[in-house]
Amino acid sequence: MTNGICPNCGSKNIYKSENTSWSRDGLNIQALGDKVTEVFATESYLCLDCRHIQMHVAEYSAAIFGKGKSLKESIQASSNWKKVN
Repeated sequence: MTNGICPNCGSKNIYKSENTSWSRDGLNIQALGDKVTEVFATESYLCLDCRHIQMHVAEYSAAIFGKGKSLKESIQASSNWKKVN
């Protein structure tokens, strides 16, 4: 969808989120931990004709100090994401 064409229906009626802040815009991914919730910003594309959505998730969570946790580590340890078998 990054090319402006929906892979589901072929529409060119695609909108992209303007996620300039992990707390205010677009869609975010949250990984609930025992003590901390990790928040990952996304770049999202939405087809207004068939409602197909595509998200590209940031590799590291938002962090106030230093580097945030990795997406893989946070999701695997979270209580709100379960692996599909």
